[in-house]
Amino acid sequence: TRTNDDDELYLYLSLRYNIIIYNVALLSFSCKKRKVPEFKAMFSNLIHYPSYFVQLEEKNPVPPFIDRRWRGKAQQRFETFQQLVVIPASLQVPRIEYEDPDINGRNRWKYFERPFIPFDKPIPLNVVYAMSKSELQSHPAKSKDKPAYLISRTVETQTDYRDGEAQTDPYSPEYIVPSGSIPELLTLATLTWGHGLPATQAEVEVIERAREKRAWEATLPPLNDAAHIAKRRKMMEEMERKEWAFREEEIEELQEVRLNLLKALLMKREEKHNELNVSCLDTHWFKLMQEKEKKVKKIQHEHIKGMEQNH
Repeated sequence: TRTNDDDELYLYLSLRYNIIIYNVALLSFSCKKRKVPEFKAMFSNLIHYPSYFVQLEEKNPVPPFIDRRWRGKAQQRFETFQQLVVIPASLQVPRIEYEDPDINGRNRWKYFERPFIPFDKPIPLNVVYAMSKSELQSHPAKSKDKPAYLISRTVETQTDYRDGEAQTDPYSPEYIVPSGSIPELLTLATLTWGHGLPATQAEVEVIERAREKRAWEATLPPLNDAAHIAKRRKMMEEMERKEWAFREEEIEELQEVRLNLLKALLMKREEKHNELNVSCLDTHWFKLMQEKEKKVKKIQHEHIKGMEQNH
């Protein structure tokens, strides 16, 4: 039915439309499921021998006496019968007057309803059963006919060691020093991996002091100049005093670190000793309280016994 050509939303009520609605109802229907136990495998936990299967409840809300076929067929048969049959003039056939469908008005909701038709058959389960021994024997593997490189192939190898455990010390390549030059890097030959490398703040300070000392040695007067021997001796004595002062500071820092470590160890030992003393006192106190309770109970028992004898 279409009332207006400009109306974009309209419906064709026909047999084809009824079949489409019927199929949509079948595909979109959701009903309750129930578990039906399997008697032979009721106590099985295996996947290929399930203890139950799922079945849809066969509930049909439409009574069986209601025809589910498209009702437009009866109307077509009636109209065809009227056209073929010759009706006498004396017989007045009442004219069928149809009610205004009023699709765009109050009856619009009637043309958006679909039939509620459930499934008649349960949904089959997607279960893959294991093959029996006879089937396995009837289809033996034909691995003997294949070459060795097709039967097995190594994809990857896993070891018990990590890459970090196989790491060695950094490699130091060979080098050639030109004559007359002393690279600063060679002055750090005493530093090796694990013994000064990677460099920390202490190693950086040592390197800076070595640079300062080399710069100071470059400012010393030459030995072949007799006029500056006293000056050279004085500069060397000052540098020696500075080195001794720096060494004393290092020793004091080391002593302070050791003293702090010793204090921490002593405090830890004292805490353990205090905990041990407290536990011993608690144990002794508990024993004394038990003995006290025993004595009190004994005295009370003797007192009650004496009172009973007096009476």
